[in-house]
Amino acid sequence: MTAAKPHITAKIAGRPLHPLLRPFAIGYFLAACGCDLVYSQASLFARSDAAEFASITGWLLAAGLVMAGLTGVIALIDFQGDRRFRALPDNRIFAAGSALVVLLEIANLALRHAQGAAAILPHGLILSLAAIAVLVATPSQNWTRMYR
Repeated sequence: MTAAKPHITAKIAGRPLHPLLRPFAIGYFLAACGCDLVYSQASLFARSDAAEFASITGWLLAAGLVMAGLTGVIALIDFQGDRRFRALPDNRIFAAGSALVVLLEIANLALRHAQGAAAILPHGLILSLAAIAVLVATPSQNWTRMYR
């Protein structure tokens, strides 16, 4: 017999908010990484004319960080709302992985703000790829099952 699912505190129209918000943050971070990869493969002549394209990644990172912040607040509300969320076996790893992604992307955005398009290669691309690797490596299966 399986344990009862935790009570989800943060809802809108009866639907849990965390699984609605988290894909937006992930999507923005993936889009920024994709733009970095495209920019890294452009020729030197195309890069000199792509300053606007390079600025898009800053906006994607900023939007992803806003959504990650909202998602973190919602996750914290659910985490504090029911002790069964706190009993999930991989919740600390999930939270640490999410925090690491946010820290990597904050560093990435700060670097881009300071250096502009020059920050994309190689440091911005490395930070973007590292954040995506952490997202892939972070276990979230138990959290996903709780929201079904």
